[in-house]
Amino acid sequence: MATVDVQMEDAKAQPLMCDLGHLLCNDPNPLPSLKDAGSDAEREAIIASTARDCAQALINQLLTNCPISRAEGEDLQITLPTPEMQLPREKPVPKEKEKTKWEKFAAKKGIQKKKREGKLQYDEAKSDWVPKYGYKGKNSESADWLVEVDEKAEKAAEKGGKGGRGEKSAMKKRR
Repeated sequence: MATVDVQMEDAKAQPLMCDLGHLLCNDPNPLPSLKDAGSDAEREAIIASTARDCAQALINQLLTNCPISRAEGEDLQITLPTPEMQLPREKPVPKEKEKTKWEKFAAKKGIQKKKREGKLQYDEAKSDWVPKYGYKGKNSESADWLVEVDEKAEKAAEKGGKGGRGEKSAMKKRR
């Protein structure tokens, strides 16, 4: 934390402590005795003057120690340094969840979740990413309007269709 010497009416015993990263100005000196102040207005005035002094010291430190930049057509910007003081968390760090039976088993056997990365392909005709398989997929038959025919497979299908076992069993089922 940077220390600041503040020139005021009354000299302070300890200088102000500033952390510009958090925009924090801390006055370690005790407040003047509020018991001596008679009314609430006097107490408020004492607290307001102390707060004003801290705010003024913080702004002076920002303007003297931090780089100021201005982009074209934009307002002034002050780049804050990294914070020097680490602020505490509001709540404690959460405890790690206990693994389920399946997660323990999967870790033991080396089973990993499937990744979705390989499910999409870029279709140049549509100029978009489409699924490899399934609804509106890259493999749909309507997109494959020209398919080469394997002559051997076609002849085998013609032979099998004229009286093979498959046709006889189908006729027995019909009766």
